[in-house]
Amino acid sequence: MTTFVLLSKVSLRSPGEVKTMGEMDREFARKLAEECPDVRRLASYALLGEYDFLHIFEAPDARTATKVALLAQTFGAGTTQTLTAIPFDEFRMIVEEV
Repeated sequence: MTTFVLLSKVSLRSPGEVKTMGEMDREFARKLAEECPDVRRLASYALLGEYDFLHIFEAPDARTATKVALLAQTFGAGTTQTLTAIPFDEFRMIVEEV
């Protein structure tokens, strides 16, 4: 499994909509389990800064990670950026091969 980081910016239609974000996250988790059963959500954080949320998850491949990002967009994420995260020990081994 590969680790991915999903950064997202939320596009709320109205200021009061922020109160529904907890429910939207629960629904996102439900849909994620239903649509992508092989994905393991490791952690999620609300952020202060350029992005609103960070989700760390494991997926078997980039195609599945893309599906996760697209699914997040159906729950109000106006913009997403998906990154591959390489454990540092693995990165160190790659560097030693060069």
